[in-house]
Amino acid sequence: MNAPDELLIDLINRTEIEGSGPRVTVVAHGTVITGRITPQQEWAARIAERLRDLDPEAERFAEDFEREAAEPRAYPPVFLHLRDCLVLSGARALPEPFGEVFRVSLQAVSAWGVR
Repeated sequence: MNAPDELLIDLINRTEIEGSGPRVTVVAHGTVITGRITPQQEWAARIAERLRDLDPEAERFAEDFEREAAEPRAYPPVFLHLRDCLVLSGARALPEPFGEVFRVSLQAVSAWGVR
């Protein structure tokens, strides 16, 4: 899409306000991604927590995501944040640890639907 879809932006904004969004499937650069829309701050906090739990090497990156979680949300949003994801590439799905949380630029979304 050249310009992000206003209805998708409305869904993201409602999710930011209410805290839980619908399951969606999006196409971004030919890759199909399905998951539940999640607030940006929750997305970043979840990643920070996971990094802190991994090992001391990964823990140092948690601070970057904690800063992201503390940032005020942008309007209009620039990214779509998803949780409980499945990322499909070709005929295969990426392993679950890679697809559990995902961030995609709204500029990259060429199609989407609600599940």
